[in-house]
Amino acid sequence: MSTEICANPQLQSPLNRSSKDKFILVLELPYILRKRAASDPSLNIEPLQISIFGTVVPDIIVPEVDVRYAGQNFHVSTYTRPNYPPLTINFVVDNDYKNYYLLWRWLDVMNLAIEDYYGGTSNPTNDDRVIIGSQFEYQTTYSILALNEYNDIALEFIYSKAFISTLGGINYSYREGDIIEASAQFHFAQLDIIKKQPKNNIIT
Repeated sequence: MSTEICANPQLQSPLNRSSKDKFILVLELPYILRKRAASDPSLNIEPLQISIFGTVVPDIIVPEVDVRYAGQNFHVSTYTRPNYPPLTINFVVDNDYKNYYLLWRWLDVMNLAIEDYYGGTSNPTNDDRVIIGSQFEYQTTYSILALNEYNDIALEFIYSKAFISTLGGINYSYREGDIIEASAQFHFAQLDIIKKQPKNNIIT
């Protein structure tokens, strides 16, 4: 094998592999939770960072269609993308239940147990409506960061207009001392992927 071929950065080494345990979810709180953070000390306006496992990227599909021409069928692109399926992530509940509480609060605010259904921000100002739009108060953008073996960010998967729809239950057992794992399901409108340069972006 020549030196020129070996120097080709596109060639893949058997050791050049990604790992399934190298994903971090970074969640920007939706507007409605940031608004409530002033009165709820358990909410923090800072982005939530969660170590996750399970399915983190859905199938990305642009289907084809058959076109008949000259007695043959040809495959051509439809140039359309179906709606993305909901994304289910698994995560470990922290010892203070902060991540679980935040996700529960987000889900609860869309059908409040005490105040009935979610009716939007009470007495929103004109600035609020201009900035966020009353119908999108409970939606946000979150990212899933794929890390390489040096914990540098290799790819960023950006999910926009996302909101939680399901928070999995917690099973209790006094006979087992295992860590608590939970799941959450998110619906989102669009997915974008950004390639990162592997330097100066180490997660600590």
